[in-house]
Amino acid sequence: MERVKIGIRQKENLHEQGRERARNRITLQKFLEIAFWGTVFWGIIRLVIHFLNFTPYGLASYGRPFLGIAGEKTYAGTALGILVLFTGTLVASFIYRLVFFRTRNWWSGLVLGAVVGAAIGFFFRFEKWELSTLSTEAAWFLSYGLFIGMTLTLESSDQ
Repeated sequence: MERVKIGIRQKENLHEQGRERARNRITLQKFLEIAFWGTVFWGIIRLVIHFLNFTPYGLASYGRPFLGIAGEKTYAGTALGILVLFTGTLVASFIYRLVFFRTRNWWSGLVLGAVVGAAIGFFFRFEKWELSTLSTEAAWFLSYGLFIGMTLTLESSDQ
């Protein structure tokens, strides 16, 4: 009788461990979905804030390393910027998942946004930006990181 109880407890523990692993697993499809919607929403926001002259860096600015500054004023530059933003969102999602795997804090996305913003700002020489550009870029990157952080936190807690 005692062996049967121990066997049942072991099976329950194994099932619970399996459920815990399933909760912590986020599929590649979810990462691609986050990258797609992040690109759509934050790409549109980037286009709008550039159109309204809040920042000199539009969506095509992300294609600058490949096409140069002259490529920013072309449709190919915008398309490449969208592709770079998608890839960057995918990589940032993976990095967030690796670094903040155990935390369930929604605000850890702000940390990711600040780090990504500082890294991108370094390449665009953010020390020469005006205060208005700096505040716009900071708000964009913080909200971008917050989107990734909150989405992945919600996905891991839902499963």
